[in-house]
Order: sequence, then C-alpha cells, then structure tokens
Amino acid sequence: MLSLRRTAPAGAVPSRVGARALAAPHRGLPLMLLLPFMLLAVFVGMVGGLDSPPLVAIVGTAVLSVLLLFVLPLHGMFWCLFILTFLLQGSAVYFLRLRPAAWLAFGLAILFFCRALLDLVLQKREPRRMREGDGSTVEIAAILFLLAFTISLVFNRVPKAQVFSSVKAMLPMFSVLFALYWFRWKEHHLETSWRMMFWVVLLQVPVVLYQHFFVATSTSFDSIVGTFGGTPGFGGNSAIMVLFTVLAMGYAAARWNAGQMTGRAMLAFQAVGFAIILLGEVKAAFVWLPLVLAWVLRRRILRSFAAFVGFGILLAAFLGTTYFVYDALYWGKKVQSAHNVAEKFNRGGGYFFDPDNVNYRTGEISRAASLALWWRDPLASTPRRLVGYGPGASKPSGLLGAGEVARRYQPLHLDASALAILLWDVGLLGALAYGAMLLFSLLAAWRYVRRKQGGVAQLALADTCVAAMLLFLMMLVYNRALMDEPTAQLLLMMCMGTIVQLCRFSAFRS
Repeated sequence: MLSLRRTAPAGAVPSRVGARALAAPHRGLPLMLLLPFMLLAVFVGMVGGLDSPPLVAIVGTAVLSVLLLFVLPLHGMFWCLFILTFLLQGSAVYFLRLRPAAWLAFGLAILFFCRALLDLVLQKREPRRMREGDGSTVEIAAILFLLAFTISLVFNRVPKAQVFSSVKAMLPMFSVLFALYWFRWKEHHLETSWRMMFWVVLLQVPVVLYQHFFVATSTSFDSIVGTFGGTPGFGGNSAIMVLFTVLAMGYAAARWNAGQMTGRAMLAFQAVGFAIILLGEVKAAFVWLPLVLAWVLRRRILRSFAAFVGFGILLAAFLGTTYFVYDALYWGKKVQSAHNVAEKFNRGGGYFFDPDNVNYRTGEISRAASLALWWRDPLASTPRRLVGYGPGASKPSGLLGAGEVARRYQPLHLDASALAILLWDVGLLGALAYGAMLLFSLLAAWRYVRRKQGGVAQLALADTCVAAMLLFLMMLVYNRALMDEPTAQLLLMMCMGTIVQLCRFSAFRS
C-alpha cells in the first residue's frame, strides 16, 4: 500500500513543532528526581540497619508507593491501591500484627489523589456531552459532605491530633470517586478493575480455611476475615469480606447474563463464594445474596414461570443450608438454650433492633441503641444536631485518643454503626449529605440501566452497582466499616466511581 504521508526533503530543517514532536518519545524522569530517589534509598537502608523487619516493611512500602506516583499511569496506581487494600494491608494486620499497616492504604489513596491532580493539571481532558442523570448529583452530594465535614471541624474547634485522625480515617478514598468522575477510563481498564474482584475472592479460600481450622474456636468465629483485616481471637472485617464476595458473585452472574462468562465458570465461582459465606458467618448474607442475584438476574427469573420457581427453589436451598451450617458451626447451644422464640430471635441477631441493648461491662451496644443514645443526648443543642460534635468525636479509642463524646459516654462504644458516627460527628447535615451521595448513586445507576445507555459489558457493571448501592445503604445501619475501614471505603468509592464514569463517558467509548 502506498503511503500518502508527506515527508520533508533531505537536509530540511525541522520546524519548532516538529522538533517537539520528535523529542516527545524520549521523555523520561527529570535528572533532578534522581537526587530525592537516592536520598530515599539511603533512608530505607538506614531503617534496615535498625534490624526491625516490621518497620522495614512499612517504610519500604511507603517509599515504593511514592515512586509509583511518578512511574505508573492513573489506572495502574488504582490497581496497586486495590491489591494493597484488599490483599496486603489486612494480611499484615492479621498475620504479622502490624496494626499501622492499614495506614498504608490511606497513604496510597492520598498519593493516588495527588497523581489525579497532576493529571488534571497537565493533561487535556476530552470534551463531554452533559445530559440528565450524568452522575453530577453524586459529585455534588460528595462535595456537600466534604463541606459539612469542614464546617464541623471549624465550628467545634477540633484539636489538631483529632483532625489528623478523622481526616485520615474518612477522606482519602474519595480520591477514587473524583478520579473516575474527572477522567475517561478505557473500557478494558474499568472492566479489569472489576474482574480483579474474582481473583481476590479466589485467594480468600485458602486463607479462610486456615482461619477456620487453625485460628477460630467456638467462641471466636469472628476471626474468619480472609485478607480483609482483623485480630485472631477478637474478630475483624468478616462482614466486609462477605459483602465483597456477594458483590463479586453478583458481577459474575451479571456477566453470565450478558453472555460474557460461561455458565460453568459462573457456577464454579458461585460455589466458591457460597463456601466463603458459610465460613464467614455474617447474618446479613441471608438478605444480601438473594437481593443481589434477584436484581442482576431479574429478566431471566421473570421470563417464565419455571424460571421463577427454579430461582425460588435455589433461594430456599441457600437459606436453609446457610442457616443449618451457621447453627451447627457457630450458634449451637447459644441459641438452642433459649427458653422461647423471642429469646432465640434475640440471641440469633434480634438484639440488632433493640434500642435498649446496652452492656455497661463490655461497652457493647446494639445498632439501634447507638441511634437511640444520640436521640436522647441530654447536652444536644440545635447547632450540635446540625453539625455534630466534630469529626472523631465518637471514636472510643485509637492511636491519638478518644473523642469528646466518646469520653463522656465511656465505657460505651457509640460508634456501633456508620449512621451513628455521622450523626455524632458531622450532625444531620453531614449524615444527609452522605446518605444523599449513596442514594443519588443508586438512582443514577438505575436510570442508566433503564435507558440501556451502554453496551452489554457496561450494563453488567451498572446492574451490579445498583445492587451494590442498595447494600451500602443497608451498611449505614449495619456496622461502622464505611467510616474508617479502607476495604469498605474503597469498595464503596469504586462502585460510585464506576456509576459516574459510565454515566458521563459512555457516549465516548470506542
């Protein structure tokens, strides 16, 4: 084939534009960056001389994260954040007893935000055609929450140490939402980020088996947390592990429904996920998995009466098997020794709804009690109701100490649920903004699916995100993980970011 490209005659002097174009492929790290990199290497070597493997691991990971800021593209940094959050930091906390390892995920999230800002300044973003329901409401609600967070900090004159602790715990993962909002990600990069969930779930199997047979006992079954972090004998993030698994199972079913995954692979993955649910002992799984699968497979289920009946049979089998295994392995005599149905219900999880369930000896309170205490707070005033007592006020303990309200209510743990933390810390304004952020994400994803704006792969993602946002709305009252656990926060921001990414950029995907 003849080339139609114009070439400059021999000996011609290239123009200034042409010279820049020829020089572009040879771009690299500036020579001046070698000096700080050498200083970092010397610093790591000095730390290594202290003969403290945990300290070397933490410092080495932090230095490597800084280097990634200059080397990897934005989606590559996100994948590193994904692996560090869901696989490495939790394992370090659980198996190596490195509690500060959770800070690495937040630190890398901050670096991810810095890289996103750098790209925002240096790169020319593609034009977007704005349309109704493009995800802007999600971003507006997120900005309003950050504004309420800041107002509460200023109004309550929060101490500097508490400011640092609360900002670290709640805000870094918002960088993922903003990066997916401002930049168009290639379709295969976005799908790869979600398919990585399958590998994370598969890697949980050997870990949970080890934790079940060699770590957990009849009184410490909460120790089965996979790589999501916790403490042997005292429990941890088993609920987030199961939530992650349920969403991965839902995405696998959505991909199969879209013709992008074979039935055999989908069923095998569902079996793996089911095993993790059985070992994880999370009562909410009775609701989570049926809800997610019913949504992503709704068209197949409602296609015929036989499909509807078949799904009902599978649902009954799941509920019956899960209850039998939980009762045999975990609940046992604790539930069976109850004298009546009401007492059995309470011991099996009904305490969740009891607003008077308060244990002054251990400090544990039910989710309903955490909200009831806020409602009955004798020192509450209108400003306190609106903007709260300041971020970190309800934190009972930590590296930088307990918050103001937590000290007043000691020994009770006021932070039993995310909603209670929001009400105590940032008040009604902050809680409403946070809830609106989740609700607007749900509505944006639902509109996207209803209008069928994207291809089959994108609709599978959107379908999964609709179910995910329903579960995250439940998580507001289920536990506190959304407020300070990097695993829960990254999963949430990944789902919300995917929604705004699909809504804003679907028209420009090639």
